[in-house]
Amino acid sequence: MKVVLVTGAAGFIGSNAAEALLKNYPSIRVIGLDNFDPTYPVAFKRSNIGGLKKSAQFSFYEADIRDRTALRRIFKKEQPDAVLHLAAKADTRHAVVAPQEYVDTNITGTLNLLECAKEFQVKRFVFASSSSVYGNDNTAPFKEDAVTDHAISPYGASKKAGEGLAYTYHHNFGLSVVCIRIFNAYGERMRPGLVLYTWVEKILKGETIEISGKGTRRRDYTYIGDLVDALLRVLTKKNIGFLVVNIGNAGSVSLTHMLRTVERATGKKARVVSRPSHHASVERTHASIAKAKRILDWKPKTSFQDGVERFVEWYQSERGS
Repeated sequence: MKVVLVTGAAGFIGSNAAEALLKNYPSIRVIGLDNFDPTYPVAFKRSNIGGLKKSAQFSFYEADIRDRTALRRIFKKEQPDAVLHLAAKADTRHAVVAPQEYVDTNITGTLNLLECAKEFQVKRFVFASSSSVYGNDNTAPFKEDAVTDHAISPYGASKKAGEGLAYTYHHNFGLSVVCIRIFNAYGERMRPGLVLYTWVEKILKGETIEISGKGTRRRDYTYIGDLVDALLRVLTKKNIGFLVVNIGNAGSVSLTHMLRTVERATGKKARVVSRPSHHASVERTHASIAKAKRILDWKPKTSFQDGVERFVEWYQSERGS
């Protein structure tokens, strides 16, 4: 592995993954690609890659994965050995009201990258899928062979479609593909607007926060450092043809528990009001990680309390309190 293309490199997961690649594999060139989608402030994204641009081993392209011509130029010039495909439209609630954006980016954009990977003989293609593919129908913990036909938002449906497309490129062209079903990543550089970020920001400012429903909705939260460790493992693991694997913390945390955790980490008591739950929000996510342990020798190392404390420390240092 000499050249790795990271899509969504200015985003939360992408910038952390690119940073880890440069740190752990000094001889590898990392090619970052991002279109600076304005879903959240572009300045935030530019700050994410500020440190990356200081490395001689990092190159960056501002381009859109929906533009196959632009992608082909980049592939032709850089000749990546591996693609870490993290770029996506990712807001489940917004996807309900603007589904075409999610089809265009998450499905057509993924198809464009697969076409380029085929043409330029990429050795490993890693696709960031999501726990959203499981919908509300499965018994926890969710296993990779569970039914994934009932996603409840166009976002989840688009990720299921991406997995299906990726398999066809393995089957027909021998492309080595890993689809990682990510369970609620959080941590340093996470995007504003997500619950944890919003709560920390508002609690530190003494503002009122909203809690969805009765606070019973549960999520399996995966700390960014643990997720990046998994990403590096799937990039370097030998003898993979096609693999779908969950990456999560193998637990389920309620909103009420999250609130108590944030209060402990910030040292402040929250002022809370309730709001109705959104119909596109799944009630529970909970990953079975037996497959990741067996095939990747991976398991999470960071407790939810420790991860939240690290995020609060980062927020106070980088964003102010």
